[in-house]
Amino acid sequence: TRGQNISLYVNGLGPVNNQPGSGFPASTTSITQTTPQMPQVTIGGQSAQVIYSGLAPGYVGLYQVNVTVPSNISAGSEPLSISIGGATSKTSGITVQ
Repeated sequence: TRGQNISLYVNGLGPVNNQPGSGFPASTTSITQTTPQMPQVTIGGQSAQVIYSGLAPGYVGLYQVNVTVPSNISAGSEPLSISIGGATSKTSGITVQ
């Protein structure tokens, strides 16, 4: 829904602060394993506010990016992309209400 916070689960965002040991899951008690820089997320060609970017608690190598869906985009299928450190993801789709 427009204006609502959502969680995106992705890979390949690079190193994090407080990196866990190789093969170990991210902490489930602390969210300090964050990316040093916030990614840029676009939905429907508009910037989405990034609230959190870091390892997904309890998982190995999986990142969680929490964003707010822009409130002024059209409903329907919209393109979504993430950029960090000069790299941009392939475009995915998200259905917006």
